[in-house]
Amino acid sequence: MVPDGGNSGEVISKFAALRQVEQEAAQEVRRPALRALTAGLLYGPTRLEGVQEFAARTGTLAG
Repeated sequence: MVPDGGNSGEVISKFAALRQVEQEAAQEVRRPALRALTAGLLYGPTRLEGVQEFAARTGTLAG
């Protein structure tokens, strides 16, 4: 059983898309909607390696 209800593939895809946006247009991942998406990944039930560092880099994670 997957603890996030079976949507871990979707979570991985979202994070991959955010990293792609960061590579192509870094300023875009600081937009409120993308920061909200990053926060959802950070605090959601699925744990992905690198999300916390991404959140800190893009201004979603304070401090």
